[in-house]
Amino acid sequence: MKQKKIVLALVLCLCAGAVFATGSKETPDQNTGGTKSSNGIGTASSPVKVTYLCKDVDPITDADQLGKLKAKIEEGMARQGNYVDLEILSSPTGSYSTVVPIAFRTGQISPDLIYFQGNDQPLVQDGLLEDLTPYVEKSTNVKAIMPDQTKAALKNYPYLMWLAPARVQIPVMRSDWFASLKSSKALLQDPSIDNYYAMFKEMKDTGMCKWPITTDGGILKLDSVFNHAFGITATIVKENGVWVYSDATTDAKNKLAFYAKLYADGLLDNEYITKTWDTMEQAFYEGTAGFVSGTAGDVVNVYNNKMKETKGVELTVLPPAKGVSQAYQSIDVTKESRGFAINADSQVKDAAWAVLEFMAGPEGRVLDKLGLEGIHYNMVNGKYVLTDKFPSWWAKFWPTMNGLDLSKVEGTVLSAPALDSLDAAAKYFAPDTNVLLPEDLLPLKDAMNKLYREYSTDIIRGVRPVSDFDEFVTKWNKAGGSEISAYLATVLK
Repeated sequence: MKQKKIVLALVLCLCAGAVFATGSKETPDQNTGGTKSSNGIGTASSPVKVTYLCKDVDPITDADQLGKLKAKIEEGMARQGNYVDLEILSSPTGSYSTVVPIAFRTGQISPDLIYFQGNDQPLVQDGLLEDLTPYVEKSTNVKAIMPDQTKAALKNYPYLMWLAPARVQIPVMRSDWFASLKSSKALLQDPSIDNYYAMFKEMKDTGMCKWPITTDGGILKLDSVFNHAFGITATIVKENGVWVYSDATTDAKNKLAFYAKLYADGLLDNEYITKTWDTMEQAFYEGTAGFVSGTAGDVVNVYNNKMKETKGVELTVLPPAKGVSQAYQSIDVTKESRGFAINADSQVKDAAWAVLEFMAGPEGRVLDKLGLEGIHYNMVNGKYVLTDKFPSWWAKFWPTMNGLDLSKVEGTVLSAPALDSLDAAAKYFAPDTNVLLPEDLLPLKDAMNKLYREYSTDIIRGVRPVSDFDEFVTKWNKAGGSEISAYLATVLK
């Protein structure tokens, strides 16, 4: 018996030694869909495949540069012990914000990492998107560059993450045109609604452009300039002691009356309703239109670079109109309006998150913001020297300046107007008041939004008189406004 115990002890010691000796070997990992080393994800011989889908990131139309970007990401992650095979997917044909959620829900597409630009909330309610909270809590790089509004949004809606400056639409126009206007000085001193109107009128009367203002099929870009001036300070406001959506308030009626005047006087592009983002931008660059709004930071930078290329001038950033209040659009932190999600059915969630974490780190920030060495920048004496092709590059993950060491960059990452736009967005920041509605109320809100688009468009274009706004409010309340207000009273105190 004693001899058997000695033999058993020897066997256990040998087994333990084998475990310690092979502790760094690959072990099966259910969450990566392959094998995982003790220090990272996958192996050099068996990288974990991660599929990625993002708007305007097309491996077919931009195969060369995206192929190089993919390789750089994989190489950088491998140096950190994470081995992935990143596959960039093409999105389905059609409007991205509409077709991608439908294709995802039906199983036509099933990326591990997927960028949404709306219509993601129903997917969350169906359990199709992963809660990112535990990943963020364990992160290092993502935490380091996450802006405050993203932190707040993730607490309310932890399924979508967007590491970027607050998405604020900032009005801009050609600096030479602005300087030549007699009304420009008064506008800067007092950006009132009347002074804005005077500037638009001077642009029209002098023949500077056909349309002083243009936009892309809707009025959101215009609202960012004028909402606060008319007292529309949030998505949901109190009117006569009741919580209501600001679209159906007296302040909204007054704003639409102003827009209708701009349209009737030929100051607002009479073709704005059929404009898309590309035709809007074309009208701006060609000089048909003189005033647009673009997202602070990167988009204003693109507008500025293209204007310099086509007309040889930079842009001037303008303040929001001043009235009842003064701010650009209020920032909603109930959820991100766009951003990356992880597929709840993905078998490689850790690997998918590792890609996001890498792109938020020092090496990823250089790739994301500066582009590809030898194309968008060259390394000279330890510096990233930007080339003339750099302006064509844009971030494929996180469009933030956070985490990028500008002391090592020679050249302009963001133009002066783009930096001005970020400063203006911070200066005229206002938080929003909004509520995520339960699923049973969403169809009502959709019907209400449709009514608003119909009536607001008709009022602005003169198809309906402004007095029809009262008719709209009645229909709005019947369509769900009254029912939703009752719900809002239980949520907002």
